[in-house]
Amino acid sequence: MAIDHVKRQRTRDAAEELLRARYGEGRNYLDPIRVMQDVRAQAFGYFVREGEEAPEVPAEDLLAALTQVEEARARLDALERDLIRGARNRGASWQKIADSLGMANRQAAEARATRLERAAESHSRDRDVPTQRRERARQRAVEAWCAAHQARIRQTVQRLVDVAEAWPQLAEDFLTSHSLRALENRLNGDGDGVKLLDDLETLRTRLAPHGQPPLEPAGERAREAAQARDAAVALLSDLAAVRLEVDAARMSTVR
Repeated sequence: MAIDHVKRQRTRDAAEELLRARYGEGRNYLDPIRVMQDVRAQAFGYFVREGEEAPEVPAEDLLAALTQVEEARARLDALERDLIRGARNRGASWQKIADSLGMANRQAAEARATRLERAAESHSRDRDVPTQRRERARQRAVEAWCAAHQARIRQTVQRLVDVAEAWPQLAEDFLTSHSLRALENRLNGDGDGVKLLDDLETLRTRLAPHGQPPLEPAGERAREAAQARDAAVALLSDLAAVRLEVDAARMSTVR
């Protein structure tokens, strides 16, 4: 049976509207991988604290998340392609790349790289022009906002990293502990605002999960930690507003 492309697009549009409303946390932009992780976390009660009941997550939320799989796979393919490109540009041999990918030989790695290049080109052609323009506009707006607020971003992230021990649960979770380490490394490195906020958004899903009370800190620095957490949430809310402004502006232009 042939795919009904009109029905498929309507399903995606309805799913994205639901996901933005329930899991977007004020963002009109959806990261397909992140939103799928958020839905899974809610459905399986990953962040439910002892004594609390897991929130009821209807099947429609999980079905909506499934509509993001294709885009998520395309982004992972693009990420793998870029990492391979970067390794090759820095002198890595195809055999070394094959070893890192768990492949038998260099020919397999080269074939995979070729497939990834073609897949990225195909995915780019298949996406409609308005969507591509909207995403480019969002990215430019985010980069400009981060450049203008670099000092605030660094200060907010530094405050949160300094009091992270007030949430011992964070060290027990692989994703959040990884995000904390990434934030520390970026602060000690170039401190790129866009990348800092990417890691901060991942950490925020644990500190202030959607539809649940924020994770409360403990210990002598609990008050300071709560203030740092709230400052981080406010920072991400301001970033969400930037994305919404871009979409609103483009929609008014279309009309």
